Amino acid sequence: MVYKTGVRHVTNFLQEVDILRGLSERHLDRISALCEETDFIKGDNLGDQDAPGHKIYIVRSGEVKATTGAKDKSLVVRAVRECETFPVAALFDPPIQITNARAATDGTAFTIPRVQLIELCELEPRIGLHIYRAACRILVSRYRHTLNRLADEHSDNIELSFNRTGGEL
Repeated sequence: MVYKTGVRHVTNFLQEVDILRGLSERHLDRISALCEETDFIKGDNLGDQDAPGHKIYIVRSGEVKATTGAKDKSLVVRAVRECETFPVAALFDPPIQITNARAATDGTAFTIPRVQLIELCELEPRIGLHIYRAACRILVSRYRHTLNRLADEHSDNIELSFNRTGGEL
């Protein structure tokens, strides 16, 4: 694995990123070396629901809307802002994006190829363990938030089916 040098400014930014906060400077330097900076403009497609997640985005500036559903009936699930990572689910197997991602504003992001990040996690188990713990915390928090929203919107009019494998509504 080849690493870039002169990435101190990236390392400084990564100290505040949701899945990386708390990693050592040495570990952040390793991750910084994998980052490529990219610009996006309002309306850019940054990922499609159910498509493979080949890269991880870390928003540096701007905002990205995560939506679910068909384009004509999409539902905004959340806004991804500075120092947040998406698609978090792409870190798992299979690396499938759970939502669509569209740039809500102009901005910049660092991208990391998923394969290279996974390779680094295998070479540096502390990095891997930290990222996976953080990713699990993020996904549990989002899942809990989604369940609370469902409960608030549907009160007694919704029932989960436990006869299926995915907890379908």
